[in-house]
Amino acid sequence: MNLINKGIVILIVEDDPALSDLYNKKFKKEGFETLIARDGTTGLDMALTKNPNCILLDVMLPKMTGMEVLEKVKDSPQGGSIPVIILSNVAEKGERIKAMGLGAIDYLNKAMHSPEDIVSKVKEHLEIS
Repeated sequence: MNLINKGIVILIVEDDPALSDLYNKKFKKEGFETLIARDGTTGLDMALTKNPNCILLDVMLPKMTGMEVLEKVKDSPQGGSIPVIILSNVAEKGERIKAMGLGAIDYLNKAMHSPEDIVSKVKEHLEIS
């Protein structure tokens, strides 16, 4: 376990249990603390109450879409400065533009990025080597 990342909390908002578990294991192996939400409503609540250092956010979620979560997080005083990375299989350019316009710092296609790539991207955005 990498103790350098201890205390850095990553909120993973992903409705696919296999994917969220895989991301969870990869981040924990790197020493990060993780929170898991499997729907948009829970993800929004955790984003605004648990003070994560970064949010990985799927677009297609039950109860509230990832774009709705992103917009509400970025519009809130407690969540506005939290970096949000969108993880999606929706590869439409318009979705990426919309997410970036709402305040996401990155938009990654799940099919094209391994869990290791995603951990690296989070480290890059949080300026962790």
